Amino acid sequence: MEADMLGSAFVDTQSNHPSNTFGASLPLASSTPDAPIQLRLGWRIFLTLVLLSLLALLGLWLSPDTLKAAPSSRPAAQSSGDPLVLAFYYTWFDEQTWTYDRLSDLPAQPYASRDREVMGRHIQQAQGAGIDAFLVAWYGPHGDSNQTEPNLAAMLDEAAARGFRIGILFETDSPFLGNVGAVTDALQQALSRHASHPAYLRVDGRPVLFFWRPTLYSVDTWQAIRQQVDPGHTSIWIGEGVDTSYLAVFDGHHLYSNTWNPPADLYSVNQKFAGQVAAARERFGSYKFWVATVMPGYNDVRIRPGVGFVQDREGGNYFARSWQAAMASNPNWIVINSFNEWPEGTYIEPSAAFGEQYLALAGQWSGQFKAGGGVAVAAAQVPAPPPPTPTPLPTPAVPTAYVTVFLLNLRAGPGTDYPILDQLAQGTALPITGHHPTWPEWWQVEYGGQTGWVYAPMVQTAGPLEQVPLLPVEAVPQAPTPTATPEPATEALPSQPLAQTTSQTSFQLAFQMSPVHAADMAPVKPVLSH
Repeated sequence: MEADMLGSAFVDTQSNHPSNTFGASLPLASSTPDAPIQLRLGWRIFLTLVLLSLLALLGLWLSPDTLKAAPSSRPAAQSSGDPLVLAFYYTWFDEQTWTYDRLSDLPAQPYASRDREVMGRHIQQAQGAGIDAFLVAWYGPHGDSNQTEPNLAAMLDEAAARGFRIGILFETDSPFLGNVGAVTDALQQALSRHASHPAYLRVDGRPVLFFWRPTLYSVDTWQAIRQQVDPGHTSIWIGEGVDTSYLAVFDGHHLYSNTWNPPADLYSVNQKFAGQVAAARERFGSYKFWVATVMPGYNDVRIRPGVGFVQDREGGNYFARSWQAAMASNPNWIVINSFNEWPEGTYIEPSAAFGEQYLALAGQWSGQFKAGGGVAVAAAQVPAPPPPTPTPLPTPAVPTAYVTVFLLNLRAGPGTDYPILDQLAQGTALPITGHHPTWPEWWQVEYGGQTGWVYAPMVQTAGPLEQVPLLPVEAVPQAPTPTATPEPATEALPSQPLAQTTSQTSFQLAFQMSPVHAADMAPVKPVLSH
């Protein structure tokens, strides 16, 4: 940008040179012997002063500070030598997402992903944290309930307005991409439509695509796909998983998650895969990118009861160790998992529990990575507003529960297996009508003329709790018996990915276990159902 401005400035200066302009418009400055010497000398002094003044003004106009202050919303071009910091970003959330039944924490500002103001706010937060681009999860261009397509297009426009970059995280296991033909078509449209956008992430002029679960297909199948989609390797494809043999097709590699290792193993895991990528450069005779993953922690126990796990954030210490291990592997880029993957608890977006702590930490560590090491550079932070003074609860005449979370489910019985009767806003007062010692973490309450149950840790109680009646067992609704869903008949074709088994309504989040390599412990991604 500076070079363009300098070039145009010098062209303008030459085409409006003062000597030409003033020489043509001042015939009285004659140089004939008949003109008085004093008059000629006076005009020469005058013209010299005018010329010096113009040169001084031109120097101020072309000063570095002035050039830097020139407004520009065009994202800076990236080269393969730039130490980029990227972050996974998800656009499938809506107003019904934010409930503690499914999430361990909630955003500081609950939102719907389709809201363009939210997109703009997230982009600005990412820029403040030193993030160069979002890698936006994408389910392909088709599907009536596929909001990732319009939301990706909107994200690109919002990024262009703010000098930010957007890349694609290609969801190979998308419910809208059921076979090789659909994957091939989606990739062709991604490159022809979205990658041509001015805000799309390019490195050395090549659009960048990250892939989730490419191991659903064989290396040979991916060879055939790439031969159709990008035979000249004019784009950069970054694969994922524990099998680096896919670097025969892909241009780089990353691990979506590394929290399946003990924290002490973060260093060795990064070194191991960095070494495998380096070996692939020699083996395949082409450059391969190593992208190291950093994570603040992990918590999916509420979406996968019985099989989920928690990697504690340790007050930010785990995030710090993750960055240190990643940088020690000498990566080309670093990817943060994630900006807003709420169901798996990997978000750094401001939250009810942590505020802006992880955005601030990301800013410090991204500064250190881009500076090439040393002490983490503290990013400028806007002071957080003081917490509001809690309003004292009234002393009710009857036992009462007050909702303390953003949104709380009122259920038909004491457990998450019971159907949801209603959703209660923060501050709602609920008369308590009973409890039972078998379910000590649930209160029976009244709301809107109906009786339901609320989860005790999500409410604050007041009033004479000793008056709450102990309910007989027969008064407690029996838990519903789950009905088995028959498995759909599927024909296992070599070119098809593993069958999807979700059947939820559109725009609802569903979760499924991925039958992948056990050592990978691949985090299960939320999927939009048909």
